[in-house]
Amino acid sequence: MRNYELLLSLLEEMSNDVSGRLTISMTYGMDEQKQQRYHHVELLVDAGHAQWTGDGRTVARITNSGYDFLNATTNSNNGSKAKAKFVKLFNDGVPYVKAAQSAIDFVVKGMGI
Repeated sequence: MRNYELLLSLLEEMSNDVSGRLTISMTYGMDEQKQQRYHHVELLVDAGHAQWTGDGRTVARITNSGYDFLNATTNSNNGSKAKAKFVKLFNDGVPYVKAAQSAIDFVVKGMGI
């Protein structure tokens, strides 16, 4: 099951790294929490908000689109409203990418751009 809080947390974790990266790997016998983190990184990659770097799938970096979404939901003047819009759409079954883009569009519209 997708967890929007974990998705946002992983984006924040990547953005807080000086190089925008997160080292994470799938290992035999890893616990359920680590499996969920890894899977959610994969979902961020699917959505274009992160991408795998280097050899293998052990380092993910936040993309420009990932920063756009994170900024819209956390750093903008309307961040709490944008996040609430995203969460409602997400919980109503709107695909993650469309819900995220709606949050970004909400902020941009509020800026008169």
